[in-house]
Amino acid sequence: MKTIKFEFTCSRQVPLYAHLCNRYLNYGELNIHIGYQGGAYFIEAEGKQSELETLADEIAQDFLISVWLKDSRIALVDAPSGSTEPLATQPLTQEFCQQCAPHFGDNQAAAFGQLDLGCDCCHGEQRIHEAYRGLTAGDIQAMYQRLLTQGELKLAGDIHLSLSPIDGPARPRLLICNPNTLNAQFHLSDPQVLALSSIEKPLICVRPIKDHPKLKQPLYDLCFAYNRLLVILAEHLRQHGTDWIYLNDPAQCEALAYIDGQWAEIYTKAPKSLRIDSPKQPLHEEVLLNGKDTSYYASHSDKQGGHYLLEQGSDVKSRRGAMTTSTLSDDELALCALHSVNLEHGLGKHSAIIYLSRDHGGHIYTLDGKCEAERFFALPELPETGYDIYHQLEQSPQRKVLEKFKQRYPEDYLRLLDLKLPAERHSLSALWAVGAVILGLESRSLSVGDLNDALMAAAQAHRGSNSPRIDYPLTRGEAYRSLNWCKTLGTLISFRLADDRDSQKLAFGMHDSFADYLANWIEHLDLNLGVKSVALAGSEWANPVLCQRVALRVGKNFPLKHNQQLEIDGNNHAIGALMLKKRRL
Repeated sequence: MKTIKFEFTCSRQVPLYAHLCNRYLNYGELNIHIGYQGGAYFIEAEGKQSELETLADEIAQDFLISVWLKDSRIALVDAPSGSTEPLATQPLTQEFCQQCAPHFGDNQAAAFGQLDLGCDCCHGEQRIHEAYRGLTAGDIQAMYQRLLTQGELKLAGDIHLSLSPIDGPARPRLLICNPNTLNAQFHLSDPQVLALSSIEKPLICVRPIKDHPKLKQPLYDLCFAYNRLLVILAEHLRQHGTDWIYLNDPAQCEALAYIDGQWAEIYTKAPKSLRIDSPKQPLHEEVLLNGKDTSYYASHSDKQGGHYLLEQGSDVKSRRGAMTTSTLSDDELALCALHSVNLEHGLGKHSAIIYLSRDHGGHIYTLDGKCEAERFFALPELPETGYDIYHQLEQSPQRKVLEKFKQRYPEDYLRLLDLKLPAERHSLSALWAVGAVILGLESRSLSVGDLNDALMAAAQAHRGSNSPRIDYPLTRGEAYRSLNWCKTLGTLISFRLADDRDSQKLAFGMHDSFADYLANWIEHLDLNLGVKSVALAGSEWANPVLCQRVALRVGKNFPLKHNQQLEIDGNNHAIGALMLKKRRL
């Protein structure tokens, strides 16, 4: 008789894993113990080798990949340390699992198209949208035929499927019907492939292959089918030669960033409640914040060993009606993000954050040995229009190269004049949108999002690690440093004038040079304050080239940390606000 421990270490709780652990308590004749400790779900089984081998095969089949899975292992242990009591579980949100999907979602299966097929494992049939309960396989096939003949299909929940591009400001989104053709049509890394196939079915931003006959945009968001109806429709489409279809679903917003080898959630407006255990003591007991599309409530309790509770959703404000909503400035939100990372990882003094957000600007903050905060850097606010940007460049030492740019690239000069930046103009994205115009990169519009996609795709297409060094010189203000953006853009213009053959190299250089400057700034702070860890937060980290270069440049000398249980530009602000040194929140 042996005792084997199957362990799954995750960066945050995975409801399906807890659910599966509880199911295995009743497995056959084996003596089973389960547990959740230090972020790891585990199953301990005592039995004969043949029985344990059968169990191992079933666990391997049941425990599907999660984007939050960090490590899995099997070990021989002397005695079980778990319990025979079920784990506390969170409600499952998925409509299918590894047990039922092959039956209703495979055209070769007898139950193909049976939307309400019962599942003893996940009971996903109970979570089907009420508008589709009662649909037969024939009904769904008729929906598929309508999609083919009319070119589009609108489903409950504002889901829109289309054979042609769907107009809108967001990056085009594709539902993958045939996973086997992915690598032939898109540039994907191994972590991206695993994430697409994971339980969570997130959106993954990828670049199509060069000169793709149908996909002309620089970047696309991909996802696999994430509910039963889409699984069946996607299988009909795959069966008849369709590899992907355009998708729009406002509720499906599980976009991720890949930071230093781990996935992170950027932001979601989906309702949720979570608890984070930490011995760190807050300065405020509770806080209510308004986010971009949702509200957040955070509180602290000592009753159960010191834990933090977070709630988010559109109804949070109404449920906490007696509380006053706190309003925080962008620089305070950056500091809140640093506090939230430190709280999650048990850190504190001698830390810094590189906070880069499209909505809240860019900042570098530090906490010294006494946990006193200081803002070292903030990105500047650019002028509102390309005309004003051109005018300021004209008044700067960059005037001569600007005149040459106007003469040699008249079309790009006119695009620059037409550029209109949004209200949030103190972000890296705003600066890089201007850079994309200067490089003459094609984009479907002059929006900040589309121009950044063009720049990001060009940087990804660069082969090699060498590139021109773009200047990001600091300017010294009374309280903190900022950026001489005129010189940054002037350098970029100079390099384009010198060699116009490789915009991809210059796009890559914009990313790599900025990462190198960040590394130099953090090293300077280290000499003055001592920096033991560097936190990364904010929606700009959705840019994989930026993540990769910063991990290489900054991560070479400093441990990089980010929110794993929380978002990197959303509910992290509310948790961090409990640590903010402010008289009233």
